[in-house]
Amino acid sequence: MALRRRDFLGLMGTGAVSTVALAACGKLGASKVKGPTIGMLQMVDAPPPNAVRKGFEAALAKAGYTPGQSVNFIQKDAAGELPNTTLVMKKFVADQVDMVFAIGTPPLQAAMKTVPDTTPVVFAYCSNPWGAGAGTPPGGVGQHKPNVIGTIGTNPMGKELDLARTINPALKTVGVIFNPGEPNSEYEAKVLRDEAKQRGITVVEQAVANSGEVLQAAQVLAEKAIEAFVKIGDYATIQGFGSIAKVGLEKKIPVYSVDADDIKLPGCLATVGWAYFDDGYAAGEIAVRVLKGESPKTMAFEPLTKTETNVNLATAKAIGVTVPEAVIQDANQVVR
Repeated sequence: MALRRRDFLGLMGTGAVSTVALAACGKLGASKVKGPTIGMLQMVDAPPPNAVRKGFEAALAKAGYTPGQSVNFIQKDAAGELPNTTLVMKKFVADQVDMVFAIGTPPLQAAMKTVPDTTPVVFAYCSNPWGAGAGTPPGGVGQHKPNVIGTIGTNPMGKELDLARTINPALKTVGVIFNPGEPNSEYEAKVLRDEAKQRGITVVEQAVANSGEVLQAAQVLAEKAIEAFVKIGDYATIQGFGSIAKVGLEKKIPVYSVDADDIKLPGCLATVGWAYFDDGYAAGEIAVRVLKGESPKTMAFEPLTKTETNVNLATAKAIGVTVPEAVIQDANQVVR
């Protein structure tokens, strides 16, 4: 559910945001107890960032940080609006949180602009932390801001293209929809272009400004005779992926995604990407180290390495595609 910026500003100004839930902007933890307060911000309320947050909370719980007993969580999402990320981060600073957990590149970007160097910032679900101002590649010791640490999750577009070509060895053209106004999307679109060039695959792009434009963009790409849709890390297509899957199903065009939860939608043929709960869990383990006294400046960014592949055989049958047995056998999840 979207929240208009005017309404969001009104809520931010009420002074009640630290004790009550904000409609469509996340929930707050229990009443403040003894222990650190962690402000958690994600861009949207959607399965991938939600899974990251749950993994983070699980890692802290395992280390003995229990919400309402030994840790305070302030959980918010920005309702998909970039200006809201800065508003929330400023509120975290005003509330003097002990740590910020930035879930995604836009929240991290907002943290880099507003959070003082004295407050630790841990990030996850982030494809381009250096583009957000957190440091320089690859983010080793001395290559990032001294208070910032986290996991790097640039989506595996090369593996996504390889999966698509394994299913269709003759694949030459793919279509991608993304919002160039999002720093993470622009970065991943470049990575996709580079990976496609190495494989002799042409990428046909369609830009959108928000999720409401995704359906029309998918229809436009379908008319350009693309051989597959591929999805990158992009908030507009996270929210509007159902439209891409719908067009793919109607036009019998394979649809590939980097978000595992998409495999449940009719029209999505296969996914390959990170295990988002594990991403959050790894970030949570980093946060525990910081909470116990380790300095972020002595740590290095941690790139994700483990991917999961899922296939939807019901979609394959509906669009007339044969999935190789080897792909089915190696899949983490098969929808029939």
